[in-house]
Amino acid sequence: MTTDQVVVAGPPGFCVDPTATQDRGITAFVLMGNCAAISNSRRAGQPAVPAVLTASISEPSDNGSLRESIPGLDEFFRSDEGLGLLSRSQDAGTVTVLDSFHQGDVYFLHARDTSEGPVEGVRAEYWRAYLDVGARIATLSVLGLNAQPVSDEASLATLREFAAAVSGANSGDPAFSEAVTVQTAPPPEAVVPRPAGTLWNVGLFRRILG
Repeated sequence: MTTDQVVVAGPPGFCVDPTATQDRGITAFVLMGNCAAISNSRRAGQPAVPAVLTASISEPSDNGSLRESIPGLDEFFRSDEGLGLLSRSQDAGTVTVLDSFHQGDVYFLHARDTSEGPVEGVRAEYWRAYLDVGARIATLSVLGLNAQPVSDEASLATLREFAAAVSGANSGDPAFSEAVTVQTAPPPEAVVPRPAGTLWNVGLFRRILG
């Protein structure tokens, strides 16, 4: 078999919302929220931070990894093209990058997007992380709620936990037994030449963020 599995796991108290999760075969989107609210059970766990988490899993690529492009990501995400990719409406004018940095092989981004999105009741500002998961890129976001504001520090701390959980869940460590496995099928075989320049994976970012 040439299929692979991507495992999505979140911090304690966050559970997958099956009504909002999409497995498209080659790519996947997972939404996580308050376990008690999703299960309609007071006995279920509650997250330390009131927020919504999302994970987008890209299609695989054999042309390199995210970590190879980290040195150029600050400039890219502040360009019109990068801002357009961050915008939910593909309009660069709706996005402002507030902060960005990388820690190891994970790239963190803090932005504000004033365009309308698929998740209702969340703030325009969000924290996002990009990391390699095998041959794929995982895009992880922490979306604060309008009704229950969360500090930037708490959102970033939650994102760090989220990134660590996803990394650990895909490391083969049996400690991550509560993770949700997303089965993904391989894309049609194709030979794709690697474009010149540092941001060779712009096309991959389009598939993640588009």
